[in-house]
Amino acid sequence: MADSNAEVVKILKAIETQLGDIKHNLADIKREMPKVPYYGDLLQDIVKAVEELNRS
Repeated sequence: MADSNAEVVKILKAIETQLGDIKHNLADIKREMPKVPYYGDLLQDIVKAVEELNRS
């Protein structure tokens, strides 16, 4: 019984380590992604540009 508990603890610690690695990897990926404006803001900018073209 003690051996199985020790093995479960060992497995859980390995999982915890892997989850920590995944968390850091995701943070790195998010940091390196280009900043993209929200689609609503992008559409609003397009509408303003078209209105300004029509005024000219």
